[in-house]
Amino acid sequence: MDIVMKEITYGTDEYEKTLHLRNEVFRKPWGLDIKDDDLSPDKDMDIYGAYLNHDLIGTVFLAEYEPGVARVRNVAIYEEYQGKGLGKYLMDYIEDIAREKGYSKIYLMGRTSVEGFYHKLGYETMGKPYDYRTIPHVDMTKDL
Repeated sequence: MDIVMKEITYGTDEYEKTLHLRNEVFRKPWGLDIKDDDLSPDKDMDIYGAYLNHDLIGTVFLAEYEPGVARVRNVAIYEEYQGKGLGKYLMDYIEDIAREKGYSKIYLMGRTSVEGFYHKLGYETMGKPYDYRTIPHVDMTKDL
């Protein structure tokens, strides 16, 4: 796949496309709707989109969690593009950005269904699973 990564500005048409993608991947399968979420924290995050033939097919967001620690959010890929290496590509990309910004560690909150994927990338699980919006999640970290 010939993927192009682009930074996306909050509030733009491209940002609206990230909402659709996140709703399809993260909310609809559980009978939820992203319109019910408080999306105001998005405005303070670095937002990146993965594009194939000018179409948004994946997202990854980055923000400061605490000094020296970045938080990765919204690693979302349309279902038809999952299982093709794009998740690893997005994580490698965002880890490089985090290093460039001077972070030494990454924190993320992942669904338990993708915990194994993050383990393969070197992330460690912290604590026990918990429900977030009725979906089982775990906290994970990785030293950069």
